[in-house]
Amino acid sequence: MSTRRKFLSSLSATALAVCAISVGASQAQAAYPEKPVTFMVPYSAGGPTDLIARQLAQGLGELWGQSVVVENRTGASGIVALSALNRAAADGYTLGIMVTPVTAIAPLTQKDFPLDVTKDFTAVTDLVDYALVLLAGPQAQASTLKELINRAKADPQAISYGSSGIGGTNHLAGELFSRAAGATMLHVPYKGNAPAISDAMGGQISFVFAQTDAAIGLADSDKFTALAITSAERNPAVPNIPTLIEQGLDVTVGGWTGVMGPAGLSPEIVKTLEDSIAKVKDSPAFKERMAALGFVITPTSSEAFTKRVKEERDFWKKKIEEENIPLQ
Repeated sequence: MSTRRKFLSSLSATALAVCAISVGASQAQAAYPEKPVTFMVPYSAGGPTDLIARQLAQGLGELWGQSVVVENRTGASGIVALSALNRAAADGYTLGIMVTPVTAIAPLTQKDFPLDVTKDFTAVTDLVDYALVLLAGPQAQASTLKELINRAKADPQAISYGSSGIGGTNHLAGELFSRAAGATMLHVPYKGNAPAISDAMGGQISFVFAQTDAAIGLADSDKFTALAITSAERNPAVPNIPTLIEQGLDVTVGGWTGVMGPAGLSPEIVKTLEDSIAKVKDSPAFKERMAALGFVITPTSSEAFTKRVKEERDFWKKKIEEENIPLQ
């Protein structure tokens, strides 16, 4: 080979090596996330799901040095947000802060629901678990769970309970509670849990199941008597409230809040999200905020969360069928 040819061959090899290094550097610089990330929330601003989303967004924003935006997509029991998430690009820049009622219950109550949460989404990680507190108002005329049940048994028209709407977690908690107690209780659906709490406080209905974040301030007031909590164990935020199980009723009702994405998120993006969210969840700011709301922080694992999403859906499907709970 001539000297000139050897020189050109060497020059070509050098150019290829430089290009390879340049491409590698470009890919490294494009590591996820390189632009703002959006969390879609199925409920309005100021609610517990929104508060969790904003606390997580703040922590991730500080960790990544990148903007993390919370977008409230309300409507149709969360289906508006779930459908929008399904249509989003699977690039990790649009994610959803989803909850049990939206993923496990709404599909069972919506006619011809087109999505399968176990196939059409990527379960990234759960964040926190929540439970419900039975708050009895003045109309209940009961200072204990036993007194409430006895009143309902004595008069099927005496006891009523409100919920955020048909198919909501607190509606199903009321149905399971009344069946376990062997007593008839009238369900009164509202457009949200806030008006139900207001009417229970005002004496229009007997009681309401409220999430711990709402119940913490009300449980110690002179407006309500907290008779039970639906978790398997007592909640550290309200340690004086006994569980339904402690009081002889085999009922546990709760749910999770977690991060989901469109189907097809790459393993690399999922891993980045798992690791980053785990760091935020372990931060003092996140722990303190969740404890103040009565939420229990849960482990981070896409694999475990994927399994949990399916199990939760199957659990409610079985319960609704077994108990013949009316949802329409």
